Amino acid sequence: MDSGTYCPNCGEIQQAKAKYCDRCGSPIEGEPPSKPAGKMTEQEIEMLLQTRKEKDLFLKHHPQSPIPQDVRGQFKGLNYFPVNPSYRFLCRLNRYRKPAFVRMMTSTGEERNYLKVGYVRFTIEGEAQTLQAYKATHEHNHKGERENLFIPFKDATSGKETYGTARYLEIEEAEDCVFLVDFNKAYNPYCAYSEAYSCPFPPVENWLEVAVKAGEKKFKD
Repeated sequence: MDSGTYCPNCGEIQQAKAKYCDRCGSPIEGEPPSKPAGKMTEQEIEMLLQTRKEKDLFLKHHPQSPIPQDVRGQFKGLNYFPVNPSYRFLCRLNRYRKPAFVRMMTSTGEERNYLKVGYVRFTIEGEAQTLQAYKATHEHNHKGERENLFIPFKDATSGKETYGTARYLEIEEAEDCVFLVDFNKAYNPYCAYSEAYSCPFPPVENWLEVAVKAGEKKFKD
């Protein structure tokens, strides 16, 4: 690596060709970028489509739906990109030895605490991409350590085809340390449906320059 490289965890500047951060011990190069996971089975596609149908029913009829009551009558279902297997990646999490605490600003001006536990790497349009993975936590304890990985992100579709503030991924940890990063499951935060909700903004480090044409589209213009 060239001199001037920064640690993705603590931000410390690194020497040329450094593999681990001198300050926090985190991996600099990490695992090679993952390639698409391959074809989806008919069962996998059917399960994904069924989940989307169930979400539509929840949003239209459930008392806890984030869609305001006065507009639910016009709701005809969410819009999605077509299911695309090329946006599914089997990634290994590059874990930080000393995870850093970060604060994310929310849509209502509040701040929330997260633990930046590592990052995943994958390839879109022939270019290596990196996204940081977080867990909800508090500064003085590690509540949330058992929760799913939380990956908020923006990409080149944000504000155009997709919700401008962010989309989210929640990824289950596997015992073999491999994670299925499936952008077909990327979803909008509740603040996309109503300003009554407070949703964290993705840090700049999770802004992708490429277009991720998978998952949920805009709820409305």
